[in-house]
Amino acid sequence: MVEERHELCVIGAGTAGFAAAEAARERGRDVLLIAGEDELGGTCILRGCMPAKAVLAAAQYEGEVAKAHDVGVRTSTVHVDLPALIRRKRALVDYFAEDRASELAQYPLLRGDARFVAPDAVVAGGRHIVAERFVVATGAATVMPGVPGLAGAPTITSNDVLEMTRAPDAIAIVGGGPIGCAFAQFFARIGSRVTLFQDTPELLRAEDPDVGTAIRAVLQNDGVDVVLDADLREVRRDGEATVLLADTPAGAHGARADVVLVATNRRPRIDGLDLGAAGVEADAARGIVVDEHLRSVSNPRVFAAGDVVGRRHLVHVALHAGALAARNAFADEPVAMDWARWQSHALYTQPQVAVTGLTERECRTLGIDVEVAVLPAAEVGKALVSEQADGFVKMLARRGDGRVAGVTLVLDDAIDLAGEAIALIDRGATVREVAEMPHLHPTMSELLARLAERLCARIR
Repeated sequence: MVEERHELCVIGAGTAGFAAAEAARERGRDVLLIAGEDELGGTCILRGCMPAKAVLAAAQYEGEVAKAHDVGVRTSTVHVDLPALIRRKRALVDYFAEDRASELAQYPLLRGDARFVAPDAVVAGGRHIVAERFVVATGAATVMPGVPGLAGAPTITSNDVLEMTRAPDAIAIVGGGPIGCAFAQFFARIGSRVTLFQDTPELLRAEDPDVGTAIRAVLQNDGVDVVLDADLREVRRDGEATVLLADTPAGAHGARADVVLVATNRRPRIDGLDLGAAGVEADAARGIVVDEHLRSVSNPRVFAAGDVVGRRHLVHVALHAGALAARNAFADEPVAMDWARWQSHALYTQPQVAVTGLTERECRTLGIDVEVAVLPAAEVGKALVSEQADGFVKMLARRGDGRVAGVTLVLDDAIDLAGEAIALIDRGATVREVAEMPHLHPTMSELLARLAERLCARIR
């Protein structure tokens, strides 16, 4: 096997890997990209952000049509054409994937599964590669929960949903996080009977409880049977149906379904890398263990970015971290990854959820003294005239200096409005400054100004 040498070897050609390669090349480094045999593009383009949102758009439009009657627009029966929806999704994925493939073509690209054979070497595609530095960006994968009988049931993941051309009559969803909630609403709105099992007292365990409570009410209004604090103890076949049995504080709860969507957590994809041969510390939950500069804590040649690090599985985080890892790999003075600054995230239900900055729970954990103000969406005229009165907005301000510490939005336009909230927090704005900023009328952004006015009155 012939040995070849490079300054930087990037393992994984998804969002973080591509960002790492770009950042290194901009600095004149010799870069080799290694990608597996799957289609190029990464999770976001192929199975995540873009295709999922293209499919979930059907639920959003169905919801808009349902509201039309309230504003005086009479509509006939709405039918979601799943085959047409999936054809559109595939066309969009092909477009984005072709664009990414053309970008990747600018780099030496080796197709094959990489495996470390030494602290400074990997083998892939029949080649032996030695590099000064490595950036591992292999992403994450869905993990099947250890529920008795689940492995033998007809299960699907969100990847499979993106190819479904026929809606199941009944579907059970295991997991009440962002993926489970979004697809629960989707299936309910296209006519499936949906049961959602969540093993905590509220949905969306990573958020403040009021967010989960709001989304639970929305899902229940859409007809979803939400089962909370559910200890799923058995999954079994009964003829053509699958039966799920769970214990809850209120007693046993059962559901029958044609198929089970597993929407639980994803785990860093490290299998097959043989990280032990490189002396790289890692585990199934945390992925590759890195320091604040995204460098492996046990092998200074290896950096990691994206979902394989086991933090927030978000594209904007992967983009930033991938580029930062590559820059730090050759920097005399590396820059620390500011996880708090990049933790903004969203949920594509209707209403949407967007969270930026700190939550109330995080403030309590960190001992940060904040004043909290909450307003229902109906507090502004735009929500009433547009039939967007579901949800609320919450703002947190530090009591010491009045700076905005966090904003949580549960609104129809939450994700777009989050841009203003992110800017306010990122620039260190005070609630006094927010209250004095011009806000167009009528808009949903007026909620931010009104929250700031309330907080100004409390923080002297």
